[in-house]
Amino acid sequence: MILDLQNIFKDYQQDKLVVPVLKDVSLQVEEGEYVAIMGPSGSGKTTLMNIIGCLDRPTSGTYQLAGEDVLKCRDKEMSDLRLRSIGFVFQSFQLLSRQSAMDNVALPLSYAGIKKKERRQRAIQALERVGLGDRVAFKPTQLSGGQKQRVAIARAMVNNPKILLADEPTGALDSKSGEQIMELFERLNEEGVTIVMITHDRNIASKAKRIVHIIDGVITEEGAGKEGREGAKSQEESQDHADGIFIQQKNIDGMPEERSVNGDAGHITEEGSGGQEDSGDNSQKRGKHKKRGVSIWKKNGKEEKNG
Repeated sequence: MILDLQNIFKDYQQDKLVVPVLKDVSLQVEEGEYVAIMGPSGSGKTTLMNIIGCLDRPTSGTYQLAGEDVLKCRDKEMSDLRLRSIGFVFQSFQLLSRQSAMDNVALPLSYAGIKKKERRQRAIQALERVGLGDRVAFKPTQLSGGQKQRVAIARAMVNNPKILLADEPTGALDSKSGEQIMELFERLNEEGVTIVMITHDRNIASKAKRIVHIIDGVITEEGAGKEGREGAKSQEESQDHADGIFIQQKNIDGMPEERSVNGDAGHITEEGSGGQEDSGDNSQKRGKHKKRGVSIWKKNGKEEKNG
């Protein structure tokens, strides 16, 4: 278990008024998972992200990160834990405009006391990992929005954190750049990176393998992400195939009533009156193609007998 929050409450004091924001939230994330925490504005998702990221403390509850009791840490210990264990990706990139991409990526290594030569090597490797090996000397003003976010992701990953924590990572990007960033997250997760993503966007959340919904400070449900939906779709297709193409039912008169599945559109079309009287033309047409105990289907101009 990489992340374990139990019975988390968070209240804020406004004068004499106590405002509850998180209400008995429990969340567990296994190593290698890709989880989206989804909720509208004011739902408490940002407060939850701040607690997960060791940027804030809950009013009550327990929180263990990679086996360490976070709430027993002093401020300096929590800062060290945050530096070692969590990589942050923000909506607004948070890059230093006067520093190169390499220098921005190397910044966490500087705080960690890594020597300059190793910092440069690891920063370049991180940029190559996100497809920016040819942009190491570029400053943020020379990069597109998508490239800036890739630099931010490289910076988040350079210290080999236990969790990549992303807050609305595509919120400042156009749709094409956003898709590229989500593809990068999927690839990083396939490489074993644990990702927790905060978002209000259902399409973005659907890229994760598990979706946690939060509303009014309460986790209301957990839904299947991409893998769960693909598995369910596969099961449905297998069941449709097993059920066959044509389904026969008995109508009130004891005659077979045929239904055919339209394979192209996935819809069911019906032949038969459904218990209602046919018009004269339809009745005559049906009489030509039905005999007692026998159904005759016309296919490509040929008649085939069933039953």
